[in-house]
Amino acid sequence: MKNLVLGALLAAAVSSTACTADTSAVITANWSFNTYVNRNSAPTAMCPDGYDTATVYVRPWDPFVGDFTGEAIPSDLFPCAKKSGTTDPLDGVFQVWVQIENHDGSRVFAASAAEVIDTADGNASIGLPTLFLDAGYFDVSWDLERSGRRVRCSDVGLASGQMTATVMATGSSAMIGGKFDCSDGYGFSEPLLEDTYLVTLTAGIPGMDVGASAPIDGVDVTAPDGPEHGLTHIGVVKIPVQ
Repeated sequence: MKNLVLGALLAAAVSSTACTADTSAVITANWSFNTYVNRNSAPTAMCPDGYDTATVYVRPWDPFVGDFTGEAIPSDLFPCAKKSGTTDPLDGVFQVWVQIENHDGSRVFAASAAEVIDTADGNASIGLPTLFLDAGYFDVSWDLERSGRRVRCSDVGLASGQMTATVMATGSSAMIGGKFDCSDGYGFSEPLLEDTYLVTLTAGIPGMDVGASAPIDGVDVTAPDGPEHGLTHIGVVKIPVQ
C-alpha cells in the first residue's frame, strides 16, 4: 500500500511539473523609416521628430474563446533610433503589436497590426512595415458577387495575383497600379503620397477582366502622424463579376 501511495504521489508531482513547465520566450520588434522619393531603396530615414520611443504592447488572449483575458500593457520600451528591440521573457498567449510613440506615450506616430503569439512556440518576431514619413497606405477587402450571390475567385477562373487596384489622385490623370492575390480577400496598397484618391478594383487575368468595382472616391491617404497612423481603411468593396 505504501508503494502504491508513493507511486501516486510521484506521478502527481511529475504531472504538476509538466503543467507548470516554463514556456517563456522573447519577442523581437523591428521598425524602419523611409521617404517616398527613396521608396525603391533600402529605408534610411531617421525617426520622426518628437517620437523617440518604440513600445511593444501585449494583451493576454484566449484562442479557445477568441477573446482577451486582460488589459493591454506596454511590455517593453526601446529607443526608436535602435530600429529593433527584444523584450524580456514572456509566458502565455498574447496579441502583440509595436507602436512608435512620443516619450510619455501620449501620442502615437504609427502602430503595427497585432499578431497572436504563443510563447510556447518559442521566440518570435513582429515588425512594422516600413513607415514613410511623407506617405501612407490604404487597405481594402473585396467580395466577388454574381447575380447578387457571393462567389469565390476560383468560381470565376481567378487564381493568385489576379486582383488589380487602379489608383488616381483627384484632379490627376496619372494612374498608380497595385496587384493583390484574389483569394486573400484583402490587400494593402503601395505607399502613396498624402492626397485624395479615386480607387477602382478590377478582377481578371491579363487581357480579360471579369468584373470591376464602382469607383471609390474620396479616399484620403495621410502620413503616419495623424488619426489613421498612415493606414486608411476603405472597407469591403463589392465587385460584380460575369
